[in-house]
Parts: sequence; C-alpha cells; structure tokens
Amino acid sequence: MEILEIKSFEEYSDFISELANNPLYYDPHFVYGKNNLYGALERKDEYSFAVLENGIIKGIFVWLIIPDEKYIELLIGFTKSKKAFREMLLYMENKYRGYKADFVINPKNFALCQPLKEKGAVFDTEQQKMVHTAVVPNVDTSSIELYTEKWKEQYCKLHSIETYWTAERVLSAKDRFRVLLVIKDGQVQGYLDVTYSFETNEPYDIFMKPEYRYQGYELALLAKAIELNKPHQMMVLVDVDALEDIAIYTAAGFKKAEGQNSIYATYRL
Repeated sequence: MEILEIKSFEEYSDFISELANNPLYYDPHFVYGKNNLYGALERKDEYSFAVLENGIIKGIFVWLIIPDEKYIELLIGFTKSKKAFREMLLYMENKYRGYKADFVINPKNFALCQPLKEKGAVFDTEQQKMVHTAVVPNVDTSSIELYTEKWKEQYCKLHSIETYWTAERVLSAKDRFRVLLVIKDGQVQGYLDVTYSFETNEPYDIFMKPEYRYQGYELALLAKAIELNKPHQMMVLVDVDALEDIAIYTAAGFKKAEGQNSIYATYRL
C-alpha cells in the first residue's frame, strides 16, 4: 500500500461521498461539519493523507499533529479497509513514536475499531449526539456568571484534569471557548466550558460539586450558554448510558440525532 500526503480532496470526492452517507462508515467529525475535512488543507498543524492500493483509494485520513506536546488526533477517518488503517497507524507510529494518539470514530466502523483494539487502545463509553432543536428553557440563571480573572484559581482547582482541554488550555483558547460559572455563597460551585466561535457549538465539559448536582444548576448553565450562542446551532455528545445527563440535555431542548453516535479511543504510539 502507498501513503501520500495530499493537498486536495477533489479526485477523491466520490469515495468521500460514498462513505460519508453510509451508516457503517460515516465519520463523526465530518457529520458535525464538512469543514473538518475540507478546511484541514488550510489549517496549521493539520495534515491529510490518502492510502492507495494498486492506485485505488482505500482511505482518507486527516490528523492534527502537535510535536511540542507529543500529541496527535485523528480528525477524519474514511475507510472500509482494516488493512489501510493498519498501514496508516504504522506510518504514524514510525514518525511519531511515543506520541499520545486520540480518536473519535464511528463505533460501527470495524475497519477503524478492530486495528485500534489490536493496538491495545483504551475505549470510552459510546456517545450519542444530541442537537438543540427547541427554545431556550425558562429557568433561573441568576447564579450563572461569565468567567473573569478573579475566579481563575477556583475554576482551575475545580476543573477536570483527565482531559486534553484542561482549565489552562481552555483559558488559553479564548477565541474558541466561553466559560460559564455557577457562583453561590461567593464560591465557584460548578462550570461549563462551551465553544462559541463555530456555526455549531458544543458544551465540552459541565461539572458541579457533588452537593450541588442535579438541583437545576446544570440546566441553568445550559440555558445561559444556549442564549449566548444565538444565532448559532448547538450540539453535544453524551454517554449512551448517562441517563441523568441525557434527561438534563433533553430538558434544555436537545434531541437525539439518530445514526450519529461516536466513540473515543486513545493509545500511545
């Protein structure tokens, strides 16, 4: 098999269209926005590859590669071929040995799932996509504030560290993220990290201290985020077994997008 770094997707348009519309092979990031594929040719640190066998296209892959952080992420993975993906992974392993590699893929696509399992990748729970389709819920948002520097220490202390988007990374990406805080008794009791600069934005992380969970603050955070997000769209990924979270997003006006689930996997090259 041959792996080529490419600067155009034009000659592969039929291949992309065929897989993008197939429930077994769709790519979650492409479903979220086609610019995740086509815009990769213009963005820094993103690289596009074609895998061919005897001159026939077998896979299109787009990677985010950040050498300073020894980190790579599969942004787009279009293939029906386990062999093509194995070759792509071997190529990345040879060039980026020791890097942390993250994947968000179609859980039905065994051409991607099986090679990752062979590598010993750790898989998270499958997630369902939910899209905001209703009006902003009429709830009390008086306890919700936009992040300011005076809350930095409390926000960072409270924030999850088991994620790429740590508090420090979120705060450094001000052109991408908006941070909303729950302030009660002069303290940060919870937060929501949510994107705001895209046509479709997404809550990345929502957290409440245990003593404040499921008392309406999560819904208030989402209501404020949805209000500030106008006129853009909003979607979210939720673990399929997280019934309480699904109920909160449903109450906030989100609806399940059928046939658009995804699963996260990671391993070190």
